[in-house]
Amino acid sequence: MRIFFRINNLFLREGKRKIAMLKLKDIAEIANVSVTTVSRVLNNKGNFSEETKQRVLDVVKEYLYTPGTTLQKMSNISYTIGVFIPNQNDFIDDDPSSSVDLNNLKEELESLGHKLVLTTNTGEIDRSSMSYKMIQDKMIDAAIIFAPFTNDELVDELINHHIPYFVTNGRNMEKDWNYIDYNNYSGATNAIQYLYGLGHRNIGIIAGPADHLVNMNRMQGCIDAFNNLDLQILDEQISYGSFSLTHGYEAAKAMLSGDSKITAFFCFDDIIAFGAMKAIFESNLKIPDDISIVGFDDLKLSEFMIPPLTTVRRFKYDINQLIVKLLIDLIGNKYIEKVHISLKTELIERSSCKKITS
Repeated sequence: MRIFFRINNLFLREGKRKIAMLKLKDIAEIANVSVTTVSRVLNNKGNFSEETKQRVLDVVKEYLYTPGTTLQKMSNISYTIGVFIPNQNDFIDDDPSSSVDLNNLKEELESLGHKLVLTTNTGEIDRSSMSYKMIQDKMIDAAIIFAPFTNDELVDELINHHIPYFVTNGRNMEKDWNYIDYNNYSGATNAIQYLYGLGHRNIGIIAGPADHLVNMNRMQGCIDAFNNLDLQILDEQISYGSFSLTHGYEAAKAMLSGDSKITAFFCFDDIIAFGAMKAIFESNLKIPDDISIVGFDDLKLSEFMIPPLTTVRRFKYDINQLIVKLLIDLIGNKYIEKVHISLKTELIERSSCKKITS
């Protein structure tokens, strides 16, 4: 009786035996098999009996078929993907690169017929929050944690509930999380080595939020580069804050005040660098004659700045297709244990840096 009621609820109101979208869990319930089994049958991967296969395909044929639609085209199967972003109100406004990443991710999911549910993440488990409810009630088939926090409890909660997931835009090097991310560590290391090669020994670091993993990945790259080059870095040479114009401006102003010996800035994103450039100009200094500056992300605006900004490029066009493809594979393939994918970064040299003599 319960299954009959469930089936009836799958029809549209006009009573036609046709639906707009059917999820794997619906097929699994009707066929009385697991979601994993349904996915394996539809993808023809893994082990299943011929009887089980036929039962699943019969359900697909019964409830997915509409005139003009072939059973081979399985785009009518939809997943609901939860995308968790930091809860700061200015996260999207202050960081255009994140806005672009999220928009591209949304387009990639929707182009394949999947649904994206965007919600916020504080890094802690709040049992009254929508994030917790989505996980507890299994309202999502999989999750993407965008810009995770340094001690992100949400990831552990997803693991405990056996919900497939990836973290991106920051990873915890000490935990064995699934991730698909740019190599922020090596991008930062290369930036410091580049400035060192130009003769800079007093480098100011204008970083992002201290509790974000992407910031910590870049900071660790800086620290290791300084250590390997036998350079000392003082606390007053590092400034943490939001990925914003205001932070870049105020941090650069503070570091350039008094008897500053700083000859170069490395900014943890291009937006921070733009703010720092304004502070440099207002300090009656010239880029790159007096101060060199390097950003991160390679926003399109970077090459149109005066002077054009040297920056670390991330290969944005690769990551969203990878995330979506492998996340769908994770949902249906229990044989995948861990996914660790690191994408390259590249230093793009423009006119904002200059070789100096010690």
